[in-house]
Amino acid sequence: MSLVNKDDTAEGASADRVEKADRVCKELAALAVKALLDEAALFPKPGLVDPVSQGAHSDMDFATLVRSAAALQQGFYECARIGYKSAAQAQPIATAIRKRLRTAGLALEKAMFAETHGVNTHKGAIFIFAYLLGAAGLLSGATQLDGIRSVVELTETLCAQVRVLAAGLCSEDMAGVSAKRTLTHGEQVFLQYGCTGIRGEAEAGLPLVQRNVAYLAGLTHLTQRDAYLYTLLHIIAENKDTNVLFRAGSTALRDLQTRCASIVKSGATGATLYAAVEALDAYCIKRHISPGGSADIFAAVLFCRSLAGA
Repeated sequence: MSLVNKDDTAEGASADRVEKADRVCKELAALAVKALLDEAALFPKPGLVDPVSQGAHSDMDFATLVRSAAALQQGFYECARIGYKSAAQAQPIATAIRKRLRTAGLALEKAMFAETHGVNTHKGAIFIFAYLLGAAGLLSGATQLDGIRSVVELTETLCAQVRVLAAGLCSEDMAGVSAKRTLTHGEQVFLQYGCTGIRGEAEAGLPLVQRNVAYLAGLTHLTQRDAYLYTLLHIIAENKDTNVLFRAGSTALRDLQTRCASIVKSGATGATLYAAVEALDAYCIKRHISPGGSADIFAAVLFCRSLAGA
């Protein structure tokens, strides 16, 4: 083989790798957007925006969520690329990847606010999906997801990588927060309740996502809509949702968790289930309660299922 042919072969192999990386990262981004759209489309939901209700939100509706999700696709692609490119390193450095994901996340927030004219539709989802996509990109680039067919096993593998990427995140982000003049909602909840929210969830390897992927996998006897509703309610019942804490306080959170757990325990299906959730929606609207953090976890569950082909 001539030297020219060798160069052509090397260039061809390199082009193939670039093409594969681009394809995989586009697929990951598309799955993330689909998960957000599927979460938004589910109805009825307690206090959350869906196709027939604005829930406890006066500043957004279903169309707003759809536009916002679509605006995130390119940024989600960039998060997946950050992970995928890191897989080529002999020993990927989690803190360096996290720094790049943070930058990408801030760009995603900017794109969201530009599309929604300043309305916070998906800030929490951007955080969790930046880590999920970074982890999925890294594992895909290292071919560590190849051959995994079980949605539970795939989720465990993915969340283990998230835990590596998010190690030390809470102490890093909350250091000196008490001295800040302007606080985010998450920082206010941390100072008032000691709740680390989605940061703590990511640092722990997304245990709520792992548990509820397994929970949803066990609901094969239900219709998809009923199974999705039960999973969302199951998440709300156990999640220390910082959005609820910020809006309504700890007593309201405990009451909402109890009400969701009661519906889950009832075993109701179909029209009976929907009526119970609609009544809970009315309760949430009256009290300005919206479990948006739980909706983000639910979307992450749907993403993991799609990634596993479920």
